[in-house]
Amino acid sequence: MEKRYPEIGRRTVQMRWGDMDAIGHLNNTYYFRYLEQVRVEWLDSVGHGIRPGATGPVIAATSCTFRRQLSYPATVEITLELERLGKSSVTLRHHFFVAGDPDTLYAYGDVTLVWVDYQSGQAVPLPDDLRALLAPQAA
Repeated sequence: MEKRYPEIGRRTVQMRWGDMDAIGHLNNTYYFRYLEQVRVEWLDSVGHGIRPGATGPVIAATSCTFRRQLSYPATVEITLELERLGKSSVTLRHHFFVAGDPDTLYAYGDVTLVWVDYQSGQAVPLPDDLRALLAPQAA
């Protein structure tokens, strides 16, 4: 099994028929769209939704490793795990499972978010409340 980190959230995404490619499995670009969706939902849930003109996250790096193909119909469960907590950044690890089958890993991915001032484009420290939420999980 791929390395796991402290889980800070989990979300589900209902796979749609149109998310498949010509081969009949989830198109690789949709893994990144699903990651975006669960990340935005999680940020909203912790009070840090995207607010243009304020401060917030931008993606510095992202990757995905595909283990098994996902096919319609599927309810995809995606974890949010804290891999690294920095001064102005956070790296999350994600694991893709199908609902009801927590033992079969379909894919895993990483994303590094850097907190920035959207007006200046400069990195800023993570908000204190977000750091306080994540710090107990950072080992």
